[in-house]
Amino acid sequence: MVITKAIYQGKGRVEATHLKSEVMVTTDAGKAVGGLGENQNPVQLLGNALAACVLTLMGLQAERGCVDFAGCYAEVGECEEDMEKLTVTRIPITFHLKANFDEKQRKKFEYIATKACFVGNTLTAEKVFTFVYD
Repeated sequence: MVITKAIYQGKGRVEATHLKSEVMVTTDAGKAVGGLGENQNPVQLLGNALAACVLTLMGLQAERGCVDFAGCYAEVGECEEDMEKLTVTRIPITFHLKANFDEKQRKKFEYIATKACFVGNTLTAEKVFTFVYD
């Protein structure tokens, strides 16, 4: 079953459409490598996928415990790459969670981020997570 259809548009641009929702994501290669550089690149999309996976799992865990997780967010920094090995080596993400989460909840959310995320557990890149409770 096909879930997403990705079509190369030229000049380093790809348009990927989620078939069920018809939501389209456009990525561009950077200008330095001949792309348009107008949209996020695939490496940035990888960082976004990691942040979204962690937030999704944290949110679902919170909701199971009747804890309001709405409004919590993540900021993905500049991912580092090894140009010789053609790998992503480091993904920095700052998670902004609510100050009123108690110590038990905080430990659970941090555990989810570092140990219980499907995307994170798949990646070999260093995941540098910072947790801010504000």
